[in-house]
Amino acid sequence: MLRRLHAWPGILLAALLLLLAGSGALLATQPLAERLAAGGEPSRSVAQIAAQVSQQVPGIERLERHASGLLIAYDEQGALRISARDGSVLDAYEPSPLYRVAHDLHRALLLGEPGHALAGAGALGMLLLGVSGLILLARRQGGWRKLAGPVRGDAASRWHNQVGRALLPVALLFGLSGIYLSAVHFELIPDGSDQEPAFPTHLAQGTPQAPGELKALLDVPLRQLRELEFPVAGASQSAYTLRTAKGDGYVDPVSGELLGYLPHAPARRLNEFIYDLHSGELFGAASPVLGLAALGVPLLGITGLLLLLRRRRAPVRDAGQASADSAECVLLVGSETNGTWAFAQALQAALAAAGRRVHSAPLKQGARAFPAARELLVLTATYGDGDAPQSAVGFLDHLGHLRLPADARFAVLGFGDRRFPRFCQYAAEVDAALAGRGLQRLLPRRDMEAAQPQDFSTWTGELGNALGLPLRIGEVGMARPESRFRLIERHLHDAPGDTPLVVLRFAALGSIAAYQAGDLLAVHTPGAAAPRRYSLASDSSDGLLDICVRLRPGGLCSGYLHGLRPGDEIAATLQPHREFRPQPGETPLILIGAGSGIGPLVGFVRQNRCERPLYLYWGGRVPEAGVPFAPDLDRARADGRLRELRMAFSAGPQRAYVQDHLRRDAAELRQLLAAGAQVLVCGGRGMAEGVRKAIDELLGPLALSVEHLRAGGRYREDLF
Repeated sequence: MLRRLHAWPGILLAALLLLLAGSGALLATQPLAERLAAGGEPSRSVAQIAAQVSQQVPGIERLERHASGLLIAYDEQGALRISARDGSVLDAYEPSPLYRVAHDLHRALLLGEPGHALAGAGALGMLLLGVSGLILLARRQGGWRKLAGPVRGDAASRWHNQVGRALLPVALLFGLSGIYLSAVHFELIPDGSDQEPAFPTHLAQGTPQAPGELKALLDVPLRQLRELEFPVAGASQSAYTLRTAKGDGYVDPVSGELLGYLPHAPARRLNEFIYDLHSGELFGAASPVLGLAALGVPLLGITGLLLLLRRRRAPVRDAGQASADSAECVLLVGSETNGTWAFAQALQAALAAAGRRVHSAPLKQGARAFPAARELLVLTATYGDGDAPQSAVGFLDHLGHLRLPADARFAVLGFGDRRFPRFCQYAAEVDAALAGRGLQRLLPRRDMEAAQPQDFSTWTGELGNALGLPLRIGEVGMARPESRFRLIERHLHDAPGDTPLVVLRFAALGSIAAYQAGDLLAVHTPGAAAPRRYSLASDSSDGLLDICVRLRPGGLCSGYLHGLRPGDEIAATLQPHREFRPQPGETPLILIGAGSGIGPLVGFVRQNRCERPLYLYWGGRVPEAGVPFAPDLDRARADGRLRELRMAFSAGPQRAYVQDHLRRDAAELRQLLAAGAQVLVCGGRGMAEGVRKAIDELLGPLALSVEHLRAGGRYREDLF
């Protein structure tokens, strides 16, 4: 229920929150813009600035100071911007039309009173989304203590949860303060503005003093000034009206005394504090940081919509599946993001091919009668640290409605993440509940990592044996079949101050699928729970498979591969990696890598038979260890397949990183990118972050960014 309360208001309020966040982000820059326009503000009194301004602006009526320090003088002719240093007139003051429209859009959506109500609803929605999102994230992470831990999941899920977690303080700040300001606008709570000091009944008679001599103004620092209204010229019963950060009062122009002073009531002080907090005035020059945070709201909206659509997307089922009343085998699926359905579809296809009439459905639709069922198979994920996934919500509550023949048997397969302490907890609860209803088990419950399809193959084999059926599981949601490969060559790169790196060349023992440079070789290490994937530096035309492996301390697979000698064999699986390939065409390619990330990049160089302009940037640790694939690179430079090679060594005599070379070649790279060049980056995440920053910098004059390139498929990464 909480997930629905979080998701649907987020979708319904998405457009409103985008408007509020966008306008708020723009308004957050106003305090800094005004502060820059105001310049520095020396330590001085209101009397000093009033004296200087009254000389510069004869007929001044009012002097106003913004929280940013901006001083504005008003007379009959209009408004003037004043220097806080010497009271001189800087120029005519005209409020920015852009900020004015943004202000009206943010407060009332340009709709007047109805818009104020909508803006208040948006603030309330932001608060509710922030609180509900926090609770959901705590559940997903496995408890409040793990709230700050790493966020797991696919890209959309990680972005949504990580950004949401980071922006939670901002959401609470904007939500609570927005609700308060909306309540003040509609006079639901007092703001203290109705309390004004009483005008003095008696003023001193005589010649008015110069503003710079008035004692009350001498006692007030300029930074506390909000507004100073000057007396009406020639009126004997007129006084200065002084409004400060702490209170308001009147100043006798003859005696210089402060009269009728009224300190701000708590409601007034609270209102000013919350207004300054909401507008960013309280943060001074750092106010744009709030604006940047507000821009995270669109990202949350987009990723949230993607997650909702993925949850609600109907899984593709076999068009010939049996009805619930006629099915011999009922397959119920509990999934949060439809990932479990890939396994369920493969199982359904295998059962149907073996002659079983199969009906599949979301688990939450399974508490009903299945009069012909002989087997009930439940494949379910676990949400967070033990909760039901989206498509299983309510199943256990309505389990009493499940009706099966007396001889029906059941089996439960749980999918989960072993990093959670309550691994596959929901599957265990379903298994216990079904057994508690007196149903007989077909197989003991098995739990598996969702990312380990080989465990699924093992379970389906056991299931086939229990059913007496030859189940042949297809590749949907499955790893490709293993192949055998023999090591032909081995080239070690090692030197003091560096971690060993080895280039391995394998030959396939038997026929294998076609492959390209950048595809993956998933190596099945003896004793390892999961394969380790390495990018290929060769393609099918080479007839061999080259990979580059850095030795990782304690790394099971890297240690295994470093220990191989020519003639040794390994089991591995070829997997396509279409997301990391050069775009077709003749536009330039900029290849950037570090360490073992050189592997697929060398493969792209080898494949460059049309002499497309290629520029390779590679970073290593020490030059003494040598450059992997150096002979191939030398030949490619000689025959024109590689236009330029830039190498950087982080611990060499001329210490540098690849991003340093990118900055040095900024002008040339900018021309290449303007001509449509594609960038491919392979290596560690730290290196990739530095590269992104360097590319963003050199793209600045083109009004482009890495994200622009990424959106067009011109910036791709393969990171580890």
